[in-house]
Amino acid sequence: MDTAATVAGVGLIRRSRRRPDPFELVDVVSAPAPDPAVVLFDVVTEAVILQDEAEAVLVSVSRGEHLGLVAPRGGPLVHRFFSLRDRLPTPTDPRLSRLSADLGTILEHHALQVATSLEFLAVAGRSPVATQRLDSFRGLGRPAALLDEIYTELKAARRDSG
Repeated sequence: MDTAATVAGVGLIRRSRRRPDPFELVDVVSAPAPDPAVVLFDVVTEAVILQDEAEAVLVSVSRGEHLGLVAPRGGPLVHRFFSLRDRLPTPTDPRLSRLSADLGTILEHHALQVATSLEFLAVAGRSPVATQRLDSFRGLGRPAALLDEIYTELKAARRDSG
């Protein structure tokens, strides 16, 4: 008897010869949509943490540190900021909708600021203009303060609601 055809020596396993139909409708239980306020708070919380890391990358760029040391820290940040932007909900509440739109703009700014600084660092040795521009990448500027304000507002609303 074939060992693959027995289960602990008890008997034969019968395999179904029916192939699954890729167009067969499957009953799927869908989960309720997450609360936009919760999603916004989760996104802004992570963004505030990443913002500190992005500031550190920009300081490294302004110092002209080696691209091979800075890019492995900056590249994933760029990707993460864009990923967070893509997770933003489209709330029906006007206040949350405004915060979501503002947060999307800030996240895009942060991603582009880090990406642009890395590009300038990459060509700094070949371009005097790029070398001069390196010290302009010292921080994320006013959008960083706005992100902190959004975090504070959402945190207060969360505390007040529950």
